Amino acid sequence: MLIKLTEVCTNNAVTSAQSFTLREVFINPEHIIMIREDAYIKTLNENTKEYRDGEGIDGFSKLTINRGHSGTEIVVVGTPEIVKKKLNLSRAPQLLQG
Repeated sequence: MLIKLTEVCTNNAVTSAQSFTLREVFINPEHIIMIREDAYIKTLNENTKEYRDGEGIDGFSKLTINRGHSGTEIVVVGTPEIVKKKLNLSRAPQLLQG
């Protein structure tokens, strides 16, 4: 099952001014290795007010996604606790009995 989140993307222009855009991304929760707060993006947002609190953005999280021998990281909108709930990772692992 894929879960829709909002990813924070940076422009990769070779300039001193860095801007951000938001886009939808669909994540397989089974491939998430780690969720942590992204303090850098949070600080940038607070300093520039590029995304206002009125838009429902209350934090940013960095997700580490398993890609086999390596991982990739993306930044999504939402605190780690909110992202965890969206990914439905709050349930405890269950032991299968066979």
